[in-house]
Amino acid sequence: MKLRAINVPTPDTRRFAEFYQKALGASVDESHGGPGRIEIWFGDNDDDNVLIVAAQDAEYIKPKTSACQGFEFHVPDADAIYAQMREMGITVTEPPRDVPWGYRFFHINDPDGNGIDIVQAL
Repeated sequence: MKLRAINVPTPDTRRFAEFYQKALGASVDESHGGPGRIEIWFGDNDDDNVLIVAAQDAEYIKPKTSACQGFEFHVPDADAIYAQMREMGITVTEPPRDVPWGYRFFHINDPDGNGIDIVQAL
């Protein structure tokens, strides 16, 4: 068994996809599934990669939660990515910091409020 895709409801698929393209260098593919569905790829468009699917839901309301939730992206240099995101005008709540379990990370949110951790293994 292999995780292939994560379908994420959003009221605005284009805004959602453009954020991941700009902030994280994803490629966007609108050729599968018709209106209301955009594939967001990290790496090659093949069976070896997990993708996020932005799924149109005009009535979607993001639930409020205090639990740890969201996506985790591993990068070789969290400080460099942090600087790039700040230059792009992406809101970062705090600078990268080290945590006891061997990561350096910082956190951002996408336009719908989904959490994104940018993580560097130490």
